[in-house]
Amino acid sequence: MKTDGINSGAGSLADEMGNRSLVLFDRGDEVTVQAGEQGIRFLLVSGKPIEEPVAWYGPIVMNTEDELRQAVAEMRAGTFIKHGK
Repeated sequence: MKTDGINSGAGSLADEMGNRSLVLFDRGDEVTVQAGEQGIRFLLVSGKPIEEPVAWYGPIVMNTEDELRQAVAEMRAGTFIKHGK
């Protein structure tokens, strides 16, 4: 996972970004994307930070370690995914 600053120009990190790369930008108001010959697909996510704690284990993200332990226990028991009616 690359989260360094990206600058334009020869030999920059922008030239190294490849398939399945994550780029984390800091504050700013502009993102410029230029596709190569093979085209491009990307996902841009933006939002105001909610300033809540984060507990992360694999694909599961919760707010506390207790919530995380409960989610992992439910995942192992096969009850993590809740189906609505």
